Amino acid sequence: MKKIIIIIISIVALLILSACPEEIEHEFIYIKNNTDKEIRFVFSINKQDSNFYCSDNGKTIYLGVDSNSTFNLQAGDAYSSWDGNLKLLTIFILDGEQYNKYWQQPCDTIRKYVPVLYTYRLTLADLQQMNWTVVYPPNN
Repeated sequence: MKKIIIIIISIVALLILSACPEEIEHEFIYIKNNTDKEIRFVFSINKQDSNFYCSDNGKTIYLGVDSNSTFNLQAGDAYSSWDGNLKLLTIFILDGEQYNKYWQQPCDTIRKYVPVLYTYRLTLADLQQMNWTVVYPPNN
């Protein structure tokens, strides 16, 4: 009977250990702009946002990606937290030209005049499938 209990405990321990998510050690997400115009982007973590964040202090700064180039979004160890806290990454791709006109305006003005070109809502599986590269415009 003791052998059966030990075998059962061993099997349960093995199942528990194999069910633990592996540590994701990835430092970069690449934002690739395959258009002939600059884009800007902003992202949020674990939110199903339909509106992008902007500041009401009159200076909203988003990262830009030049035409036909790739930006290396480095967040240190942030992407390794997919195994715990990070469940969803929402990335808003914005019109770079319009952003450059309105970036010093209040948030409501930016949201009104700077169009969202595309919104990505990405899980860990999505990013792994995309090889950690978010391509705009998306390959459908």
